[in-house]
Amino acid sequence: MKKYIGILSAALALCLGGASCTSILDDEEQLGALGSQKFYANATDDQAVALISSVYTSAWRTRGSMDDYTDDRASSTAYEDVNQDGFSGDLSLTTLYQINYKCNLIIENLASDTAEKRRVIAEAYFFRGWAFYQLTRAWGTPPLVDHVLASDELTPVNGTAPELWAYVQDSFDKAVEGLPSKSGLGGQHALGARVTRETALAFKGKAYLYAGDKASAAAALKQVIDSGKYKLLDDFSDLYTVKGDWSDEYLWEFNAKDDNDDKRATEAKITYSNNWRGENVMMPGGDHLAGFPEGHSNSWPSANFYRFLAERGEVGKNRQKGTVWTPEEAAGMFITLSGDEYKGSPNYEGDYLAAKMAEGYTEDQAAFRLLWKDFVNPNVTNCEGYFGAKVYMWHSDMYTAMGNTDVFSKANYPVMRYSDVLLLYAEATLDTQAGLSALNTVRNRAGLPSLAKYTLKDIQDERRAEFFGEGERWFDCVRWGIAKEVFTAAKVGATTSTTIANRDYTVSVSTTDQPNYRGWDDKYLLFPYPTSELSQNPNLKQNPGW
Repeated sequence: MKKYIGILSAALALCLGGASCTSILDDEEQLGALGSQKFYANATDDQAVALISSVYTSAWRTRGSMDDYTDDRASSTAYEDVNQDGFSGDLSLTTLYQINYKCNLIIENLASDTAEKRRVIAEAYFFRGWAFYQLTRAWGTPPLVDHVLASDELTPVNGTAPELWAYVQDSFDKAVEGLPSKSGLGGQHALGARVTRETALAFKGKAYLYAGDKASAAAALKQVIDSGKYKLLDDFSDLYTVKGDWSDEYLWEFNAKDDNDDKRATEAKITYSNNWRGENVMMPGGDHLAGFPEGHSNSWPSANFYRFLAERGEVGKNRQKGTVWTPEEAAGMFITLSGDEYKGSPNYEGDYLAAKMAEGYTEDQAAFRLLWKDFVNPNVTNCEGYFGAKVYMWHSDMYTAMGNTDVFSKANYPVMRYSDVLLLYAEATLDTQAGLSALNTVRNRAGLPSLAKYTLKDIQDERRAEFFGEGERWFDCVRWGIAKEVFTAAKVGATTSTTIANRDYTVSVSTTDQPNYRGWDDKYLLFPYPTSELSQNPNLKQNPGW
């Protein structure tokens, strides 16, 4: 573990020593110099906030998605082709230990002599619990580091699941004791992006469910529901847009500044990489309206996922329209955004559509040609014929762009949504009236009718539909014990596909088998420890099969 301590010490010293560090906490100034334990003991409120701001900054850097390894992405990677250091994607083992280290520094050394400092200490408890919640669900038995390590403690052994989950829950418990709640519905903006008591309760409940304690999970989640401080957005399509910022659906969000001087908006992490491939297709209401069509996303929804939604009766409903579009729906958005109600909107497409129709094309043909950029390069690789409509970068949400890759959204990025709380509660209280009510609240917002009763399969399906692209599918399938069954049946990674736009205004999909596909291996249930960490810590045991 020496690497984590060394990297973190250098990173913290750099951040607090005057280098430019992203601030999550509404323009709080970063600390000018890093001292020792004496500094923590004598820190001002502003300095204490700067310390926890560094933790928030580290937290947003872990925002990745395991969905590229599931049956819901057309570009899913064959597991066996992913090396040990790359399998975990953006969920970084090192960064999570860095967060834990920063938090333990605060907990052990910061004086608790003001209300602001006590709040910072409670936030530190939250983040160390959150870091080990991530570590434990991904790696299973990572070394437990419950304090700032001394020089003779830098090679700890693997932890055990009971002690790791106990550390997570103890941390969340202490966070709950010290964190404030928002005032009520509409109250998050006053607190900014800082976590609340209910944030800690929500993750506490989620962690208990992962640990197999449904009763404790239900008790924690019920407190969030009973608080009356949260509700779902009416329109699913408002998620991940400026319309969703500080909404009562978000229990915790990474904030992006709303001024154009902060174009790179790294807190939110909604960037041009979320856009469709700009050389192939044009996003209706998107970045081409700024003059800089750009994107390199390969994270297209799979045909398997769209069929799943269709079988549930979701096509044409609220959630489907905010998650995935067919090529016909995508082209149709150019027509929708040309309506009179969009005149004056930054997302207005009427001028583009009219110009194309003036060339003699029908409205549908003009829209199709706009989508496919007049057939300049009418194919999209790693695509099975469906386009992502979630985490979509609308022109109305963009910062002023200065170049093709300088395309960023002002929308906040939610880390946890209230729908997660409701579905976790329904799972923890399986087949109860309270659980049914929570489940139906999510279904009704999606545009689906209420159920009279429900099973675990109903929860599994609802979570799959609700959290597409949000990094939950992989971990859900693993904890439910269905990963092998699901991903084997879907033959994740067995083929690659290319979607092709034809000049007769139809779309076809070409599929190629992957010759090296070997299928599922049980070792994928846990992430591998990077070889660099194994070489530095002889006491660290690799997970089975890696």
